[in-house]
Amino acid sequence: MQAGDIVRFRPAYYIASADEVLTPESSGDWVIGLLIEYNKWEKIATILHGEDVLRVAARDVQRFGRRYFK
Repeated sequence: MQAGDIVRFRPAYYIASADEVLTPESSGDWVIGLLIEYNKWEKIATILHGEDVLRVAARDVQRFGRRYFK
């Protein structure tokens, strides 16, 4: 991933509910954003989404390519 790539990511919602453990399936839908910075040693991506700048764990970020367009 390089700066300027369009990425899809799952926003970091740490608590789904008091009784439920957060799993990738329950963490929500994918959201589209613009990758500003990605540092391999931190494994953190900085993403511009709307007017917000978010820092998201790399495990929840994927490069958005032509295969996702319908």
